[in-house]
Amino acid sequence: MEGKQYSECQIQNFEDSKVAVTEKDPIMRIKQPGDEIQEGMHGREEKTTSETKSWSTGFLVNMESTVAEIDCVSIGVSSNDIDLSVLHPDSSSLPIMASLSEADDEESELHTWKKLGFEPTLPICLKFEDVTYKVPVKGEKTPDANKYILHGITGLVHPGEVLALMGPSGGGKTTLLNLLSGRIKLDSGTITYNNQPYSKSLKWRIGFVLQDDVAFPHLTVKETLTYAALLRLPNTLTMQQKKERATYVISELGLERCQNTVIGGTFFRGISGGERKRVCIANEILLNPSLLLLDEPTSGLDSTTALQIVKMLRNIARSGKTVVTTIHQPSSRLFSKFDKLILLGKGSSLYFGKASDAMLYFSSMGCSPLIAMNPAEFLIDLANGNIKDKSVPSDLEDKFFPRNNSLDMKHGELSQVDVHEYLVEAYAVKEAKLGKTKLIKPLLIDAEPRMKARSSTMEWGATWWDQFSILFRRGLKERRHEYFSCIRITQVFSTAIVMGLLWWRSDASSPKGLQDQAGLLFFISVFWAFFPMFTAIFTFPQERVMLAKERSVGMYRLSAYLLARMTSDLPLDLILPLVFLVIVYLMAGLKSTFTAFSLTMLTVFLSVVAAQGLGLTIGAAFMDVKKASTLASVIIMTSMLSGGFFIQKVPVFMSWVRYISFTYHTYRLLLKIHYGCSTGLDAESGSSCKSPFKGLRLDWDGMEVGTMVAMTVGYRILAYAFLRRMKLMTIN
Repeated sequence: MEGKQYSECQIQNFEDSKVAVTEKDPIMRIKQPGDEIQEGMHGREEKTTSETKSWSTGFLVNMESTVAEIDCVSIGVSSNDIDLSVLHPDSSSLPIMASLSEADDEESELHTWKKLGFEPTLPICLKFEDVTYKVPVKGEKTPDANKYILHGITGLVHPGEVLALMGPSGGGKTTLLNLLSGRIKLDSGTITYNNQPYSKSLKWRIGFVLQDDVAFPHLTVKETLTYAALLRLPNTLTMQQKKERATYVISELGLERCQNTVIGGTFFRGISGGERKRVCIANEILLNPSLLLLDEPTSGLDSTTALQIVKMLRNIARSGKTVVTTIHQPSSRLFSKFDKLILLGKGSSLYFGKASDAMLYFSSMGCSPLIAMNPAEFLIDLANGNIKDKSVPSDLEDKFFPRNNSLDMKHGELSQVDVHEYLVEAYAVKEAKLGKTKLIKPLLIDAEPRMKARSSTMEWGATWWDQFSILFRRGLKERRHEYFSCIRITQVFSTAIVMGLLWWRSDASSPKGLQDQAGLLFFISVFWAFFPMFTAIFTFPQERVMLAKERSVGMYRLSAYLLARMTSDLPLDLILPLVFLVIVYLMAGLKSTFTAFSLTMLTVFLSVVAAQGLGLTIGAAFMDVKKASTLASVIIMTSMLSGGFFIQKVPVFMSWVRYISFTYHTYRLLLKIHYGCSTGLDAESGSSCKSPFKGLRLDWDGMEVGTMVAMTVGYRILAYAFLRRMKLMTIN
C-alpha cells in the first residue's frame, strides 16, 4: 500500500543518518547503524534493526534528546499481523564502579533517613486491570442511563519507574488517577498495591498532587512546609525532627532561594509557577510516600521549567518510589524522561508499554509520521483520531476506503471515529497476542506486613492540642494581612470619624439629644453586626478547597481546625472595634466613665462574635458566596428593622423575630449601659426603674447577655455540623 511504500522509502533515505548523544543523558542513546549487533541474530534481523534505527532518526530530527536505548528490534509489517519484540541489555553489563557508587549513595541516604526520622521507602507495585468507570447521565428518562468515562484500562508500574498517562482533554486521565489514589470508588476491574486491594493503611503511603496549586498565599515557602510537617508527620518524631525534615525537603527540591518568599496569590506576586509546583510536590514528599500521583504537574509552565519538574519526578522515582503522572502534551525532551506510557483516547487504552517503544509500536502497524514531528504530538494526534501528515495503516485502508459512507468526504480523510476504533481494536489484538497476564506481570514484593504495621500508628500526625496550637499560629500569620489591610482600616477609621463629626459633643440632657444618642448607639449595634458577619461569610467558601484537601489526607481534626479558626480571629476582631470606639467616644461625648466604656466595648465585642458565628454558619451551609450574601442581606435587614429603634410595638405573631435578632439585644444592652438604673428596682416605689424611653424597660435582668452567648455558641455548633456534611460531600 501507499503508506507502506512511503515508510520503506523513508527508511532507505535515512539509512546513513546519525543519532546525536547528549552529554547530559549518556545512557539514553540509540546505537548507530554500524554498531555491533547482538550475537546470534540472523542477517534479516540485522537489516531490519538498522532500518528501524534510521527511521527513528528521521522522525526525531532537531530534537534535543533521544528515546531509550534499543539493541535490536524485529518488526514485521503485515495487514493482519503485528509482531513487536524488544531486546534490552543485560543489567550485569553495567560497570562495577556504578554499583559501588550506588551502594555508597544508599548508605548515605540511609544515614540521612535515620537522622531526620525517615523510614526507608516501602516499595509499592501498582497494578490495575480492566478498570471501568461510569457516571449517571442527568436528564435522561431511563434511570440506568450511564456515560462511560473509562473502558477497561490496564497497566502496571514498579518502584523506580515513572508512568505517564497521556491523552487529549476529556480522555479520562484525571479520573483514572483519582481511581488509583482511592479517592473515588471503582465500578469494575481491579486495582492492587503489592497484590493487595486499597485499604486505610495505604492512605499514608500515597501522595496526591492536585492539578491546581492550593496553598495559603500569605505564608512563605518555609512556613507552608513547616506547618505541613508539624501536622502530618507522625508523633514518633519530635518537633525538631519534623522541622529538620521540612528543611531537608526544601533543600532536595531546590527551594532554598525562595524559602522566605510568600507563595503569592491573584492580586499580589510571590514565587514563580515552577516553584509553586515544587512546593505542592514537597508537601507530599514530606511524608516519604511510596506512591506519588500527580495531576498535570507541568500545566502552565514553559518547556524548561516543565523539564526541571519532570527530571525531579524521575529522581524521586529513582529513590525507590512509584510515580504516576498525567501529562497533556509534553515536549520531546519531557517524553524521553518517562519510563512507561499509557495513551488514552475517549476513555480507551490505545497503548501501554515502555514510552521509548510507543513510536515503534505504531510504526509496526504502518502508522508513522510523514514529517519531522514531536513523538508526543504524534501520539496525541492519534488519540484524537487525527491521521493527517501520517501514513495510513494498510489494514485501515482495506477496511474503510471501500466504504464511502465512513469517509469524511469534505476533506477526503478518514473520520476520527474510524481511526479511534481501529487503534482500539489493534491494541486489543496486541493484548490478546502477548497475553494480558504477561503484559502486567508484577514483581514480587514482600511488603504486606510493613503496610499493615503502619496503619495503627499514623492515624493522626499530632495530638489534638498540638493541632490546635499549630493551626492557631498559622491562622494568625495568614489572616493578619486580611484583617489589617488598608481597605478595612480605611473603612473603619473613616466610618468612626464621620460618626464622631455628626454626633460631635452630643448632649443627652434634653429629649432631642437623648434620641440622637440613641440613634448613635443603634448605628453602632448595626455596624458591628453587619461588618463582621459579611466578612465571616467568605471564610469557608474561600477555604473550601484547602480544607477539603487537608482533611482528605488526615492532616487535622475538624474540631481542632474550627476552634483554632475562631480563637485566632478573636484578637484580630477585637483591635478594630476598640480603635473605633475610642474615636467615637472621644468625639461624640458618650457616658465618659471607664465602666461605661468597658461595658460598651464588651457588648460590641459580644455582638461581633455572635454576628461572626452567624456568618460562619451561613457560609458553611451554602459554600457559595452569592447565595450566602443574599441570605445574609435578608437577615441583616430583618434584624435591623426589629432592633427596637424604628418600631416599638411589634405584632404578636412577629414578636419572635426580636428574640433571634442580635441587633435588638445589642441595642438594649447599650441603652442599659448608658441610661439604665444601677439597681433593678426603684428603692422608694419598689417598681421597675424609670426609663427615659417610652415603653422600653432598662432594668438589668441578664436576658440579653444570655441570649447573645447562646447565639455565639449555637451558631458555631451549626457551622461545625454543616462542615461535617461538606466534608462527606467533597471528599467521599
